[in-house]
Amino acid sequence: MQTMAVTERQIVNELQSLEPEKWIEVLDFIGYLKQRKSATRKTRPHLQDLTARDLLRSGLVGIWADREDLGDGADFARSLRRQAEHRRESADAAR
Repeated sequence: MQTMAVTERQIVNELQSLEPEKWIEVLDFIGYLKQRKSATRKTRPHLQDLTARDLLRSGLVGIWADREDLGDGADFARSLRRQAEHRRESADAAR
């Protein structure tokens, strides 16, 4: 898997191009990445070994339940998947 070198300046430029109302989502994602990094330091089962009970206990289910700015959760999840696919297609095309 090939990775693209990203600079701090690129990240700051992208952040500045977002409407300030979106910054909370950026902070949420940074928090998620930090949490994921600390979770991977601990011994944990492989993803294929996770059960529904493990997922429920993980704290991920309902993590954004109190967010009022997201609207319908299923619609929001679909939108995120579309955005991720678009980024992946764009990255593949750039190679």
